Amino acid sequence: MGNKKILGLVEIVEVIGEKGSISKKALLDTGATRSSVDVRVAAKAGIGPIVNSVRVKSKTVPEGFVRRAVAKAKFKIRGKELDVEVSIEDRKNMPYKVLIGRDVIHSNFLIDLERTHHSNKIFDEH
Repeated sequence: MGNKKILGLVEIVEVIGEKGSISKKALLDTGATRSSVDVRVAAKAGIGPIVNSVRVKSKTVPEGFVRRAVAKAKFKIRGKELDVEVSIEDRKNMPYKVLIGRDVIHSNFLIDLERTHHSNKIFDEH
């Protein structure tokens, strides 16, 4: 376990960029390879620069995949600041505008579902 912090399935995360920081509820998703941030949150925080693009599986397009921009960002989760590369996507219709993937979880956190909530539905109220 080492110095890993224990988090719930949903945590408040600060997305920090050149324009400032935005606090959002984020879903910790062990099924996601890479963390992602909604395009509007990314723009408001001023994260960047764009450093790459990635091909992501998608069932909603005929090709079976989409390309997403990858940008440098900083997350602050429970007092721990992390430099990360996140994919930028339109998460307008998703309950969480920030998704924390295995790229961040693996070396830094353990997830304890009991720390999250008592129902199976939590939505971003920010």
